[in-house]
Amino acid sequence: MSELKAAVLNEDGIEALRLADAEGLEHTAAAHLMGISRPTFSRLVSHARTTVATALTEGMALKIDGGGVDLVHACRPKTELNSQDCQQIRRRRGFCGRASVVSQDVGVMPEEGVDDA
Repeated sequence: MSELKAAVLNEDGIEALRLADAEGLEHTAAAHLMGISRPTFSRLVSHARTTVATALTEGMALKIDGGGVDLVHACRPKTELNSQDCQQIRRRRGFCGRASVVSQDVGVMPEEGVDDA
């Protein structure tokens, strides 16, 4: 068994990656959605990408930590028959403007084929 180190990425970093890479938004639009400036968003997504790349290339775990996110269901009236157009919106709490990259122990990893039950 061996100790596994972790690269820590906060939820703001995950949200920045989601908006820029998964959703394909321009940095200006993504920054607007997060309520931050474009330069701050660019630094945040760059730092998050570095964290993920470090975890992948150095065989580290990727730990998502910090910053609260509320999921809010928002509905608005649609056209006919009282249908509603609903979507899930991520709202962040306590945005600090950057991701944290920290190496830390996340515990002992079980050996291959060993059950934790």
